[in-house]
Amino acid sequence: MSPRQNQNSGELKLLDPEKRPLDEVELRRVLRKLDYHILPIVVLLYLLAFLDRGNVGNAKILGMVEDANLTGLSYNILSAVFFIPYCIGEVPSNIMLKIVRPSRWRELIYDIQCTSVTLMCLCNSFRSLLIARLFVGLTESALSPGILFYLSTWYPRRYLAWRVGVYVTASVLAGEALLKLRRYGIERMDNLGGLHGWQWIFGLEGIVTVLVGLISLFFIHDSVQSANFLTISEKDYLQRAIARDSSEVLVHLDRKFIWQAFKDYRTYIHSLCFLGIMIPLYSLALFLPTLVHELGYRAIDAQLFTVPPYALSCVCTLVCAYISDRLNLRGPLIIFAALLGIIGFIILLCSSSSTLGYIGMFFATAGVFSADAVFCTWFSTAYSGETKRAVAIAIINGAGNLGGVLASFVYINSKSFYIGYSVNIGCLAATILVTGFMIWEFNRANRLKERQCVGTDITVELKAEWKNMGDRSPLFRFAALY
Repeated sequence: MSPRQNQNSGELKLLDPEKRPLDEVELRRVLRKLDYHILPIVVLLYLLAFLDRGNVGNAKILGMVEDANLTGLSYNILSAVFFIPYCIGEVPSNIMLKIVRPSRWRELIYDIQCTSVTLMCLCNSFRSLLIARLFVGLTESALSPGILFYLSTWYPRRYLAWRVGVYVTASVLAGEALLKLRRYGIERMDNLGGLHGWQWIFGLEGIVTVLVGLISLFFIHDSVQSANFLTISEKDYLQRAIARDSSEVLVHLDRKFIWQAFKDYRTYIHSLCFLGIMIPLYSLALFLPTLVHELGYRAIDAQLFTVPPYALSCVCTLVCAYISDRLNLRGPLIIFAALLGIIGFIILLCSSSSTLGYIGMFFATAGVFSADAVFCTWFSTAYSGETKRAVAIAIINGAGNLGGVLASFVYINSKSFYIGYSVNIGCLAATILVTGFMIWEFNRANRLKERQCVGTDITVELKAEWKNMGDRSPLFRFAALY
């Protein structure tokens, strides 16, 4: 049967098999099956990676600065140096996911990462810690953008925000789990085996990461077609749902798709916006125990008192992700979350009361982490064609994670914390402005695509030609308000 078009509304009513109506109940059943098999291991891997990334923040207040003789900006450099190889390695790593089986590539990188983290427990000087952090940063570059791309190949984009929210929440839970581990165990292991308590942070986390890495080999599935937990009909149904949602058929690796990602102006707009979110996020991840400590709490209590802000962030992130999928909203929720974060940092900036400052941390963490979850969903579904999307995600994620370098120098000492709060307010304000521009620009592009479709005889040949254009195809719609 040939395709037909409703010329009054401009909506294409394509009657080919890919556009047959989908049973929503059946689709949700298949997606729940994915949730049981895909999400748990992804969340666990990212949780441990976030622990490894931010463990220097907790090691700092447990004696690392004194024991390793870190002076001046040494700690800030240790925090920042992680992100340099981390950002550089993201694009090559995501390209490798199109060349090598994802399960094998992740296992190789994870093994190197586990070794690097574990050996940090033997570091007792600035130089040795610096080298170890470089290796950890390089190996972790494969994880975050890889997971975003990986999830985008399994879920239709209108159902992705909740899953990304769960994945991002892993970083929030990492803070809470790490704090409890310090509070009830690790600080009491000081001098055990000739190691300081802060050295045991790296050693124990590295060992746990090794064990999880070995287990993950049996639970990482390469693609929908290779998933042994799905039936043949479920695989076909899921792939049809993904194709229907994004009009995507470009799955092969081609150099031109890599360059398309680099040449697309939207890649850099998204990068700028993500940078505005990640600077505040990493400043909280790296310095939250220190900020609480400076409010007047003891070092051990400071770790415990960071648990409630992280817990609230977890709840807010999941709620925002759920609403985002339920209402098909992206941009407005990012703006709302950024405003919430701004309120928190303004309270911290203006407050002279430790209680009021502590309340400000709840607003700041809830807003920043919620914005991160929804924005990751937005940019990871804005590019059509697997290769272009993989590279674009890596570019945006790499640029955003440069915020970790800047965030490492946001809070230099307690007397200049107001500078850090002001920088974070400015970053979130910029995020709101850029997000507003993207909403306008993507809606404009969608209207142009709709006008291009109206009055056009959509033949099978023309449809195939358009699909090979990727996200420039008139059939593809950008997620603007939705």
